[in-house]
Amino acid sequence: MTRREDIIDILSGEEWTARELQLHFGCEPKEIIADLEHIKKSLLPKRKLVRKHAYCRLCGFVFKERAKLKKPSKCPKCRSESIQEPVFRIEDS
Repeated sequence: MTRREDIIDILSGEEWTARELQLHFGCEPKEIIADLEHIKKSLLPKRKLVRKHAYCRLCGFVFKERAKLKKPSKCPKCRSESIQEPVFRIEDS
């Protein structure tokens, strides 16, 4: 199985962050983000990649409008770098 197929299997059962996936597979963060982008586009119509948005741990700002899958570096509201990264899973529609 490829790493992308393994990620699909993992995310079908539970929620993981990109960091957790990176540590699990022992690769670079940008590789996992690229894999997630590809998975998002290539899933069959009955399945979809679902993301719980990143949020600021300090002020609670939620990054709802963010199109990128990677973790933001700073909060635009309070400038804090204490950001909870997004969590991913795969759901059947």
